[in-house]
Amino acid sequence: MCHTNPSIQDIANLCYDKFKSLPKTGKPSANQWTVLACVVEHNRQTRYSRVVALGCGTKCIGYTRQCPKGFILNDSHAEVLARRAFLRYLYHEMKHDRIFHWEAKRGSFDLSEHVEYHFFSSQTPCGDACIVDESIERGDDQRAKRQRLDENSEMVYTGGKLIAGQVSEAMTSSDDMHQTPGALRTKPGRGVRTLSMSCSDKLARWSVLGVQGALIDSLLSKPIYFSTLNFCCSEAHQESLERAIYKRWQGRVSKNTRFQPQQPQIRIDGGLPFEYSQRGDWQPSPNGLVWSHVPDDLRPYEISVNGKRQGVTKKKLGSAQAALAVSKFKLFLNFLNLQQSHAELREKSQRNLPDLEQMTYASCKDLCEDYQQSWRQLKREYFLQWTCKPNELLNFTSKVE
Repeated sequence: MCHTNPSIQDIANLCYDKFKSLPKTGKPSANQWTVLACVVEHNRQTRYSRVVALGCGTKCIGYTRQCPKGFILNDSHAEVLARRAFLRYLYHEMKHDRIFHWEAKRGSFDLSEHVEYHFFSSQTPCGDACIVDESIERGDDQRAKRQRLDENSEMVYTGGKLIAGQVSEAMTSSDDMHQTPGALRTKPGRGVRTLSMSCSDKLARWSVLGVQGALIDSLLSKPIYFSTLNFCCSEAHQESLERAIYKRWQGRVSKNTRFQPQQPQIRIDGGLPFEYSQRGDWQPSPNGLVWSHVPDDLRPYEISVNGKRQGVTKKKLGSAQAALAVSKFKLFLNFLNLQQSHAELREKSQRNLPDLEQMTYASCKDLCEDYQQSWRQLKREYFLQWTCKPNELLNFTSKVE
């Protein structure tokens, strides 16, 4: 544990120590690699830092395997698992008034003014952040840069697939892994294509709308943004990360005062490698690992395989027992449970949402008007090519048949 303002070295050491403290079960075996991502909470008043969410993983399922009941994780990349673990942590904390306090006049939770959050990853996020614009590196003018990109002479492997409608005329349909800088992409993967956006694009979205998502946003006085993004990998490139996270949107104004594009400090240290970092002669670990800073009786550590909880019998694969605590279904239950257990929220929901248990996940998200309005604007002006998941994947309720 560190008790000073966290440097990237402090943050990396906290994250590596937390990973080492977790059970061996589920971790990569010999000749396997994975990606580690964490959220570190820092209290500026006490100068105390701790890891509150952790994720490991490299897998993503194709759209044909998505679950209409919210049981299965579509995206098990480390960055996404860590963010979901963070949401679980936030729900737990809102019940216990340690970092949050209830503001009765506004009818929402205030995060302590002393608390901030830092993001960590052991690898460059897939998608736009992986592209190094070599024309900028050499100081070439924009005309030369565009000419070379159009001539397809400087393609870079991105770790993400181009979205239909962004293929340049110089490319064929088989070139969707090799793109010009700045474009949106879906996750890489073999077989059936995924609908999940690249981690570069998701980090960019969180830098505008906050990391908390629609449901938690409806409970908070303001969004939660990462103060720093920290990458401990030799291949990370400052210009590429800055472009992917916020520079490709610079100059565009958000009309909603609640959500404003952020410019988090991006820090890189290639001298602190993760012990299970990617190697060409190793295979990716098939497992996803998730840990949240919640009590042991709530099972803070979970292992996933293909987006489901490890160890579930074949007969139970289509049931809620297969759902991880960070799945859409379980996080939705957390949201509903908080509405019922918190006295002021319960009174508010009884006035405005009398049939809360009958409401679908989608309808609850739609009630978060500020968030949804801003997200629609962002998709029009920032993320035009963002993929849309079928409505039937969001129409589940809290009831299990």
